[in-house]
Amino acid sequence: MEQEKINLLVQKIGDAKTILIFGHKNPDGDSLGAVLGLRFLINDNFGKAADIVYDGNLPFIYDFLPGRAEMVYIEKRPAKKYDLAISLDSPGMRQIGEAQSALFNMAGDTVKIDHHKTGMDDDIANLNIAPAGFTASAEIIYEIAAAAGWKISANTANCLYLGIFTDTGGFNHIDNGNAMRAAAALVDLGANARGVLPNLNVLTQEDIMAQGQVLANAEFFYGGKLAVATIPNKLYKKLDSGETVLVQRLGGVRGVSAHAILKEAKPAEIHASLRSKTVCVRAIAEKLGGGGHDFAAAANLKMDLQSAKETIVQAFEGIL
Repeated sequence: MEQEKINLLVQKIGDAKTILIFGHKNPDGDSLGAVLGLRFLINDNFGKAADIVYDGNLPFIYDFLPGRAEMVYIEKRPAKKYDLAISLDSPGMRQIGEAQSALFNMAGDTVKIDHHKTGMDDDIANLNIAPAGFTASAEIIYEIAAAAGWKISANTANCLYLGIFTDTGGFNHIDNGNAMRAAAALVDLGANARGVLPNLNVLTQEDIMAQGQVLANAEFFYGGKLAVATIPNKLYKKLDSGETVLVQRLGGVRGVSAHAILKEAKPAEIHASLRSKTVCVRAIAEKLGGGGHDFAAAANLKMDLQSAKETIVQAFEGIL
């Protein structure tokens, strides 16, 4: 990571009187952990209270994170202009979403910090920090903090550890040992590693029933190598824990080498999550206007649920 960019980030934070931080739409553990972790870092090292917002669905399983209660839904945040807006874990404007993009574009200065291969060269901000070789945005935030000599509190450590843990699939999807070394350092700094899984595995009765319906209606294609689960809007509203358990269950089916979860957030607005053990689903997601990691990617499809399913199945033709 370029020290020059870290120094410039430090300068921008120091100069700003008002700061906004947000992640991608429908934040996952890494997006949320990076946002909250950076907010604690700014408060602890600069004495500034940055505003934090989110857009879309925010699963309740992350409620245990310190600072979570202070996040504000984007539509409830007054559209004021900030001196500095920092986008985390989003390669481009499409992933940020329209509402957050509006605030981002209004800011006096902007920063992007992201780890995805897709959109790595998309310079959407005045300062773009998108180094190669990182498996989580929370990992980048930790490295920035360490390089800048910032104090890292237990609250920061807990948030960043959660981000790394979830985006690596519990350290199952790593290309090198850097993420594990960062996680170990965060544990030494106060992250409660033992508390992550128990909190992520908590489900409501409504949640588990909805998951059961989704899994019961899952379909298999290409000789059972591709599993596709569709989540209509009425069930989407009941899946408070998000898709974590569904990803684990479908990915664990014998013979399945790739799976897709299609969520109908709104009519004609489908979020497709793609996972695989052997196929580069990032390439598939990019063709559909999305992106992500090689073996974990996503795309937003402007079509009905049935059409989205047909589109995804066709996208895997000749690959599996």
